[in-house]
Amino acid sequence: MKRIIAIFTALAILMQAAVAEQEIKIEEDVSQYIIPHKERSFDFKTVAKGMVLGHRFVLKNPFQEPMHIASVTASCTCTTVDFDEKDETKTTLNTYEEAVIPIRLRGDISEGPQNATLTVIIDRPKRIEIQLNVRAEIRADLRIAPNNFIDFGNIELGRGQSRTLTVTYTGSNAQWRLVDVQCDNEFIHTEITSDPERIGVKTFRVRVSLDQTAPNGNINSRLILISNDSASRREIPVPLRATVGTVITVSPPNVFLGMLPPGEPSPKKNAFLTGTKPFRITTIECDNPAVEIVSHNVASRTEPDAPSRIHSLLISYRNPAEGEGSPQDNGEMRAEVQITTDLPGLTATFHVTASVRENETATSEENTTVNQ
Repeated sequence: MKRIIAIFTALAILMQAAVAEQEIKIEEDVSQYIIPHKERSFDFKTVAKGMVLGHRFVLKNPFQEPMHIASVTASCTCTTVDFDEKDETKTTLNTYEEAVIPIRLRGDISEGPQNATLTVIIDRPKRIEIQLNVRAEIRADLRIAPNNFIDFGNIELGRGQSRTLTVTYTGSNAQWRLVDVQCDNEFIHTEITSDPERIGVKTFRVRVSLDQTAPNGNINSRLILISNDSASRREIPVPLRATVGTVITVSPPNVFLGMLPPGEPSPKKNAFLTGTKPFRITTIECDNPAVEIVSHNVASRTEPDAPSRIHSLLISYRNPAEGEGSPQDNGEMRAEVQITTDLPGLTATFHVTASVRENETATSEENTTVNQ
């Protein structure tokens, strides 16, 4: 009898361990849908002293219920979090909506190897803790001027421009050199020259040119300065920005209208069109006739036809149960919207989505549904 009891006890312990392990795996799977593990770390690599660099982590709500981000904290003063926890529009996400957590690496107040952990606490629909990691080496022997980045500003289409970076090295390596510059944008060209050496100081100048053939649009890229230093310290990133011609930015680029019961209209949601110069909307075309879009001139409601830099769009979905414009077999609706303006070549495209299915309301943490 004692042997039988011992066997049952051992089996019970094994079953409890298996259940606990399964619960852990479930929790890991849930957080994986919020932000994949491979996207939870970012390495700024080598950073010159004084530089302030940014990165954005993106979280997504995979639940059928609203998800609330309660807090985001950093373990190190070398990294600051530019996330407004009081802004409900950013902290409360409906199904499939995304939140951006912008961070800044403070090379102006720190130096040496830096490792920061960001802790994200989600308290609804269930408590989940996610840790994000930031790494960098901030080098006190490097300075980059002016402003530690390249900003061409707004450039007229068809006109190129140039800027110059000054890279100063004050370290102990007498053989240190800046040997190359790389950029992932084909319209950016660079040339390196060096000043006469002074005792303990090496100065290199990088002429950065934006080609006159660069097309209309925003450029958000970076230069990679490459030295002859050791492999782990060889690459030095420098942000680069430019706006060529007149550009329209759509925010958000994907308007999600929510989880809708079959046949029930969606709530109305806004998107904003922002241009680098005033414009008029001439046509709004959508490939789904059940999506309704009404535009408003933000600058002047009394003169709706006046040019404006900002236009708002009020978007909704009639959600027909069947027929033209009804959702696909899987219950997903995806529509493409194309905006034409009165400025030659100035257009914008964005998407409207919705998920149409029977509601599954969770009654506890255990039956909270994750959309995969």
